[in-house]
Amino acid sequence: MRLTYRPMLALACVLGTALPASADRMASEAMPKLEIILRASEFLHKGNELVIRGDALGAREEYERALRGELTMHQRARAYNGLCVTYIMEEEWVDALKQCNTAIAIAPNNWRFYNNRGNIYLETGEIDRAQEEYQRGLELAPNSIVIRNNIELADGRARGLKVDAPQTTRPA
Repeated sequence: MRLTYRPMLALACVLGTALPASADRMASEAMPKLEIILRASEFLHKGNELVIRGDALGAREEYERALRGELTMHQRARAYNGLCVTYIMEEEWVDALKQCNTAIAIAPNNWRFYNNRGNIYLETGEIDRAQEEYQRGLELAPNSIVIRNNIELADGRARGLKVDAPQTTRPA
């Protein structure tokens, strides 16, 4: 029976323990170096939970903590989108727009980011720009009920109707 160190290496990575020097050397020669990012994503998760509970300030702290850690590009974009949502919750439109723009610059193919930026424009009276953002989001997610509902709201506002606030997507 052949003994392999890969299962031990994987277990050591998960548990954060060290392997014996010979096992570590053999494993490093056989496998590429792994990078495990846990802490920052925990802050993202906590921020998302706080947004759902309506705690914009608490969520903002968690997203900012996440951004100070090691994140993938996708996670970084999600953190900026999370910040965007917290500023939308508090109607701080300039800061919200800055965060949404950053999220979109990092990950331009996420429909949620365009939806949230459209919400900022809609709530600040820039209906044409809101409709453009919703259309961009719809191109990325043609079956999104959220985007379709927000397009209807924007169309209603364009016709001068009193309509509800647009639906903000959670920082996913």
